[in-house]
Amino acid sequence: MAGAVQPADVVIVGGGIIGCSVALELAERGVRPLVVERDSVGSHASGFAFGELLPWWGRGIPGPLYEFGQRCLAIQLDLQPSLKDRTGIDTGFRLTDALSVVVTQEDHDTLLRRYRWLAERGAPVEWLDGPALRAIEPRLAPGLAEGLHVGHVGVLEAYRYLLAVAQAAERQGAVIRHGSVAGVCLDGDRAVAVRVGDEIVPCGAVVIAAGPWSGDAADWLSIPVPVRPLKGQIVRLQMDGSPLSTYVGWRDYYAITKADGLLWTGSTEEDAGFDDTPTATGRDEILLGLSRVMPEVAGAGIEGHTACLRPLAADGLPIVGRAPNQANVYIATGTGRSGLLLAPGIGRAIADLIVDGSADWDIAPFTPARFR
Repeated sequence: MAGAVQPADVVIVGGGIIGCSVALELAERGVRPLVVERDSVGSHASGFAFGELLPWWGRGIPGPLYEFGQRCLAIQLDLQPSLKDRTGIDTGFRLTDALSVVVTQEDHDTLLRRYRWLAERGAPVEWLDGPALRAIEPRLAPGLAEGLHVGHVGVLEAYRYLLAVAQAAERQGAVIRHGSVAGVCLDGDRAVAVRVGDEIVPCGAVVIAAGPWSGDAADWLSIPVPVRPLKGQIVRLQMDGSPLSTYVGWRDYYAITKADGLLWTGSTEEDAGFDDTPTATGRDEILLGLSRVMPEVAGAGIEGHTACLRPLAADGLPIVGRAPNQANVYIATGTGRSGLLLAPGIGRAIADLIVDGSADWDIAPFTPARFR
């Protein structure tokens, strides 16, 4: 027989960066959140992510994610020093700039449209010719003729960031525990408890923030939660010479020198289900892609190779808001490659909904009800 346990104001399903960010925001408002994580905190996408906070492009940009991403980066500028003060954890956060280079005519057309769109909005962007690109990063391939230069890009150590948010939340009164959530107990349109293994945990609200596993909630709540895992691989290289001076990208491939002195390179986008095993195919894809724009990558030594599963919604936009037909169940997932950037904004928006009944953010484009 299942036994009753200490109730929680809010049960958060998932201990990644989104779940822990929601917990921190709630705890700072005097709410008692309980985070339930099946494995270990940050053991999937959050802990193995590349660590870029890139608000200028990606899925949803141009589009509704642009303004949201800008606000999230602004929060990060205040949050990062605060986390270090509260926890002593240095997340390695810094601002840098980025180069996105042209190799083909398709690249040219895509980047030029992006440049014009961003410039109209006052973004720190400029269109550079080949010599100007190589003045910033001399190791770029000599044949590159032009590309996009953008400023105000954040970089951090993903796992340290996750640990800092988790510890800050715990110090404010949040509880993080291990357990496997088996379902949500409903009374009409309200969640009254969460089943964690053989335990029944009474609660006042539920937040589904289980990354690509958030789709399990579709059965618990009888609503669509169309999110799937998008596998991404990262290769860490030991490359001779000085650290890379900036973030360099071509299409989905990118590179930057991180605090460990290694050149972090990525990334693939693979539909591989829940298989997060690094593969030689993924490694070779990354290195071949980057060597087209930075030939020295081909001769670098491989120091590490990891993979993670990002949560990707059916339409590529985050799923953030109250679940349809549920008065006190909220969903926060589907961030794709932007989870680290968007986490504090999503945490604040979900906390607003739970505490105040409405969000001080325009999250209408991200509502779970759009899939109903």
